[in-house]
Amino acid sequence: MSVLQQRKLAKFYHVMDDIKAQRALIADFERYAAWMNSNLAAYNRYIQAGSAAAAITRFLPIPYAGQAAVFSKFVAQFTQTLGTASKSLDSYLQTSQQILAQAARLDPAHPDPKSLADVHTMADANLLKAMYEANQQLKNVADLSSGAQAFLVGLNNYLATGDEYLHKVKGVFKKEAAQQEKSFLAESIGNLKTQTEQFNSRLKNFEILGGRITTAVKSLSVYDELAAETATVSVDK
Repeated sequence: MSVLQQRKLAKFYHVMDDIKAQRALIADFERYAAWMNSNLAAYNRYIQAGSAAAAITRFLPIPYAGQAAVFSKFVAQFTQTLGTASKSLDSYLQTSQQILAQAARLDPAHPDPKSLADVHTMADANLLKAMYEANQQLKNVADLSSGAQAFLVGLNNYLATGDEYLHKVKGVFKKEAAQQEKSFLAESIGNLKTQTEQFNSRLKNFEILGGRITTAVKSLSVYDELAAETATVSVDK
């Protein structure tokens, strides 16, 4: 019985290593969320400024004007999603920290069966649920990041078809300002692409670790089954 408990705890130590690796990624996700929140506001100001300028000159390009209002709604949705993701990550951090703390208190040589069972149950129920929710919310952020990038690229392609739009608004935007607008858009696309690629890479690692954690936690029940069988055999004898 004690040997099975020792092996179960040893297996759980591997789970703990993967949990710690996942937790190390959270800081990167939080930095990305802060960066995106700041830049979403800048993107929206840029879009709305362009829309207002075009409206004043009565040359509002339909593809551009229609998307301006849509983008404002998109920004609101993205901001809300970032907030939801942040809450999910906080929940995961709290749950995982509690499990790590309880597991660390167990004696590797003689783990208390009930305490080990409690940690296993918490991991199987609470941790996997919190991890799944965090992963889903992070995937939502990734999808919206791709959407923001596609929007900015599409807008850049539209404006790159010629300077017609910029010529029409030159009464509102000075030539130097127009060039700054174009530079802002190009720089934004580049920065967003870089940040999103880094985010997606870390998200992939989070998912890989999550798959390993889920498989390992589920497999721990084998030790309980063996212990129960061993106890039954002992009673029969």
